[in-house]
Amino acid sequence: MPPREAGMPAPGTVAVLHGAVPPGAPSDEQDTLVQVEAVSRALRRLGWRVEPAPVTLDLDALAKRLDRLKPAFAFNLIESLDGVGQYIHLAPTVLDQIGLPYTGCDATAILLTSHKTLAKQMLNAAGIPTPAWIDGGDTASKADPASRFIVKSVWEDASVGLEASSVVDGVAAARRRIAEMTARHGGAWFAEAYVDGREFNVALLESENGPEILPVGEIRFVDFPPDQPRILDYASKWDTESFAYTHTPRGFDLAPSDHVLVEQLRELALRCWRLLGLGGYARVDFRVDAAGLPYVLEVNANPCLSPDAGYPAMLERAGIGFDQAIERLVARCVAPATRRRRAV
Repeated sequence: MPPREAGMPAPGTVAVLHGAVPPGAPSDEQDTLVQVEAVSRALRRLGWRVEPAPVTLDLDALAKRLDRLKPAFAFNLIESLDGVGQYIHLAPTVLDQIGLPYTGCDATAILLTSHKTLAKQMLNAAGIPTPAWIDGGDTASKADPASRFIVKSVWEDASVGLEASSVVDGVAAARRRIAEMTARHGGAWFAEAYVDGREFNVALLESENGPEILPVGEIRFVDFPPDQPRILDYASKWDTESFAYTHTPRGFDLAPSDHVLVEQLRELALRCWRLLGLGGYARVDFRVDAAGLPYVLEVNANPCLSPDAGYPAMLERAGIGFDQAIERLVARCVAPATRRRRAV
């Protein structure tokens, strides 16, 4: 067992919170259980007693269960409740109310970042570059009517609803696609100006000295045909037999000529961390246009911790063991100053 972080309490019980996954749920929801198992194994190796806790919209039942368990803290892996990403912040809000510390970002940061257009408004106001957008109503952010757009869910992550036909030409087509996706899937949708360029991920992990920026990763679009948009759609993340899945590798060996760009990405990721009040760990996703200008696509306040996901790959590249990262997240959430800040 590795040496314990300074100030860590003796191991006790930890509740690993995750959205309840019904039988037959789609792949992105099933992946939650993979994260739960990976994190639970790490916590057990660190000496904690682990109690997985599936959560639904019955938040009173959650509070009662935690009262019975009396865990030292909760490890928050919730990405949605009852399959709806819009509810991602509700369980952390309950934890704040009962005064139970939990890992990762607080409820406010989770709410701000999971609502993509709200986050974009904040980024835009702070001078952090993000692609122009239009929503399902009358709101627009100086989007060129002739632009190419990509239509996304406001709340859902994991590329839910993204496919080649999500990329459309012009505002009229974008609004038609928004209406189509709203009718098909429900929820809120918006259209973002499509940046046809390189894609990067910048991950951050909090330390005693503030957020540590992990090695910058690039998603490469290998041998994509001209008529296929270079995007990370749903198939590229979840359909292991698809062309998109097998032709979008992640790499870290960037050319020396990318040095200035990498520094820009790191600085912008750090500005996002501070602006949105992030904590624990996070990931910022970028596109870089043909002129080399970076744009923040979105900020993920609870990036996937499945062993084959990007965040663990960045940890490995940084020389940080998975268990070590989990222990750092635990150490931060159980610190007395953190408890006081989150308590209601």
